[in-house]
Amino acid sequence: MSFLNKIYNWFLSNYIKVIVFLTILIAIYGVYLYFFFINQKKDQTSGDLFMNFYNTYSDLSFNEQLYKDTFDQISQIDDSSIYIVMLKSINAKEFVKNEDLDKALIELSNAREILNSKNQNFSFLKEIINLRMANIFIVLEDLESAKNILEVPFSTNLVNKLILQGDILTKENNFIEAKQKYNQALEKTANESQKKLINLKISTLMK
Repeated sequence: MSFLNKIYNWFLSNYIKVIVFLTILIAIYGVYLYFFFINQKKDQTSGDLFMNFYNTYSDLSFNEQLYKDTFDQISQIDDSSIYIVMLKSINAKEFVKNEDLDKALIELSNAREILNSKNQNFSFLKEIINLRMANIFIVLEDLESAKNILEVPFSTNLVNKLILQGDILTKENNFIEAKQKYNQALEKTANESQKKLINLKISTLMK
């Protein structure tokens, strides 16, 4: 009882401090919820805008004006949105299709910068962008830049990384190590299409 009495007496003498503390705590939580729901609303709006564009997009149909309008609208909401990253990736694909590789690299580099500010939830997307950049550098014969990009750890796209590393070694006429990379990729993949591609690359080395 004495312990309960102490608590009761302490509360009586400090109830104003307790009320102030609880009020501040509730206010902070209320502000947190407000900004949380605001961000959720922004993400939903950006997502809807992106999907409206994406539903019209195909390899044979790229509406440049709709792309620009969608990009501007999402940028006004959040210029570091993940949907900006995806839009830049699509635009880079169009630049590659039109053989404007320098502009494609700029778009992919900007997309990667946005992802660098995000948490690890988007690491798979960063890996895809790194692979695409490395592939472009290989086409441009800038093998050192391609190597530098592929030095970072990969998890979900390790097979594709190994294939590109094999491609680089092939271009350097280092056929023994290229074959080793291709064999490593072959061991790690269960995808039949990838296996056929890798075996084709290996058979080309053997000629």
